[in-house]
Amino acid sequence: MAIDYLDVAYIAIGAKQALDKSGAPYSKLPFEGELRYVQACIEQAERLGRAWQGCSERFPGVWCYEVAEPFGRAFGRHLLAGGNVDAAESILSRILSSAMATSPA
Repeated sequence: MAIDYLDVAYIAIGAKQALDKSGAPYSKLPFEGELRYVQACIEQAERLGRAWQGCSERFPGVWCYEVAEPFGRAFGRHLLAGGNVDAAESILSRILSSAMATSPA
């Protein structure tokens, strides 16, 4: 499956927002600095692509704004709190459910 570069960009934007808000010094990250943290987040872009394929016909909003960026922010917060990548699917499901329920038709 092709990875959507806008998903990558907006996941990174959300992840950077989470990192900036955390105030954590880069030396204290549970990664090898900011680059590895962002890499861990954007590696989930294919997962978002599969989710998009499953709902693109009925998704009522703007995917990048309503799913990719919030996913990057939430997944980033999760990772910064010491969580692992196994939670990515449940984080995405929660965000997607919320976006489907609240996006204007």
